[in-house]
Amino acid sequence: MAQCLIYDNRALNFFRATCGFLALLAYFIQNEWLVLITGVLFFLGVFSIKLNILYQLYIVVFGKVLKQKIAPVQKDSGELKFVYGFTGTCFLIAFAMIYFKIFPEIGWFLNLTVSFLTLLASFTNLCIAALM
Repeated sequence: MAQCLIYDNRALNFFRATCGFLALLAYFIQNEWLVLITGVLFFLGVFSIKLNILYQLYIVVFGKVLKQKIAPVQKDSGELKFVYGFTGTCFLIAFAMIYFKIFPEIGWFLNLTVSFLTLLASFTNLCIAALM
């Protein structure tokens, strides 16, 4: 079994909230490229937490510059990789459906659903994908 690692819970929530609001903004302004950017941000987190740009930005700004203490949470790295991969895949499928005009309404619905679930995970620490 993989060993659990310590992550900053506030940085994880910042990443989720930012991506959730970015996807929501994509829907309101009908911009499929923001859906693609959101999917790519999640996929970068699959490979390494160091590639998670928003997580690292939060750590640098709030941890090192503002000297804020971290809110430690113990998570299995496999769980985070699964959630990031699943969420990134959903956003990329939504982007493909919208961009190639293959049921774009369903693509926007998928984008909205995943963005709401991402915001739910951000504000309540309840991740539906991790429950699977």
